[in-house]
Amino acid sequence: MNEKESWGSSIGFLLSSIGYAVGLGAIWRFPYMIGTSGGGIFLLLCAVLSIVIAVPLLLCELTLGRSTGSTAVVGMRQLAGRGSPWVMFGWFGVTAAFIMISYYVTIVGDVLFYVFKGLSTDITAYSTDELVGIYGQLQNSAATKLFWTALALTLSAAILWRGVQKGIEAASKVLLPMLFVFLFAMAVRGCSMPGAGAGIKWLFTADFSKLTAGTFMSALSQVFFLAGVALSTAFAFGSYLDRDKSDIPFSTVVIVLSNFVVAILAGLAIFPALFSYGMDPKAGAGLVFMTMPVVFGDMAGGRWWMALFFFLVLIAGMTSILGLFEGVNSTLAEAIGVPKKKMLLILTPLLALCSLPAILAGTVLKDVTIFGMDCFTFMDFLAVGLLVPIGALVLDIYSAYKYPFSRLAAEGSQGAKHFRIPLWLSPWLKFGVPAVTIAVLIAGVMSYL
Repeated sequence: MNEKESWGSSIGFLLSSIGYAVGLGAIWRFPYMIGTSGGGIFLLLCAVLSIVIAVPLLLCELTLGRSTGSTAVVGMRQLAGRGSPWVMFGWFGVTAAFIMISYYVTIVGDVLFYVFKGLSTDITAYSTDELVGIYGQLQNSAATKLFWTALALTLSAAILWRGVQKGIEAASKVLLPMLFVFLFAMAVRGCSMPGAGAGIKWLFTADFSKLTAGTFMSALSQVFFLAGVALSTAFAFGSYLDRDKSDIPFSTVVIVLSNFVVAILAGLAIFPALFSYGMDPKAGAGLVFMTMPVVFGDMAGGRWWMALFFFLVLIAGMTSILGLFEGVNSTLAEAIGVPKKKMLLILTPLLALCSLPAILAGTVLKDVTIFGMDCFTFMDFLAVGLLVPIGALVLDIYSAYKYPFSRLAAEGSQGAKHFRIPLWLSPWLKFGVPAVTIAVLIAGVMSYL
């Protein structure tokens, strides 16, 4: 049996939760999503949906996790019964998180490559076309992608082997503050570049003519990504909390707000610089990799600053992988009844195998499309665009109707020092959240068909 783990401190829980949710979701995914989804209108949608959707759902998931003291599958069995269909919430989360790790770890591998490249070669002296070429070569080399992805997955498993306090919590306490400070400095640098005003205006100006069903779905999936809801990890993190010493309402607001602030800082670091150099904001998933070396090229010691930047992006990516990995590993270990370390030994090679479609999307499988999407894009759509919203919907309906909400509010407010969960949130959970989620989900899926 697994020994019950817990957080060493409240700040450790907060930093681990922020790190898990913020990660590449804010620094890698958010900039390229906003670049391909209309700029300011996407940012506005994310801000609104973070408040009205992400905060209530994260509040519910952390509360359910803390109330059961178990991970998502076993916790839902305790609450609803072993054979209850509500247990599917846990399985939806584990499945979505497993798929996310499978493609997400390839991006962390890309970041590792750029850290190494930055230390071994002065790529800040390269032209924009040369940087685009380097990124293209990386995506088109299966062997290179495989090596760096395997290294990223191995590092993640090694940290998880140390457990919650010595692994995730210890790493987050040291590295996440570094990420905040450096990202803020990069945002200041980006905004002070010649011509940066055009990028700032583009980022914060909402063009409602670009408001489409696809934009709504992209924004909702990004908000779920940033908040980290319905992926089994928040449930597991909640189960490690002390009922009397943890403040769930306050922690929820801090986590969601921090993630959004980091996303905006990432946007300010990238888009003003991008417009300053006349680069395309619709560059896609490679936006960070093709933009930031140019920014550092005009700085004294730019090569080393770039290496440090990508090292911190690596830290952000690793904290996200660790959170997802911990959620999947602890949930499956408890559900199946095996030690966490044994499950980790089983899970790691399985994830390596399932990452192959994402690794090979630019080479062997480059001509393979599913509903018009390549393998990498389809994995992202399946996990973040479908499974997570469906899981969030199940979480919302259970919390609002089955638990019920009055009990959830009392449970979640225990230990609260700043404010309690308001009872007026109940009708919004019953009608507002499911209505928005279902409407966006249907409209978004139809836009892909």
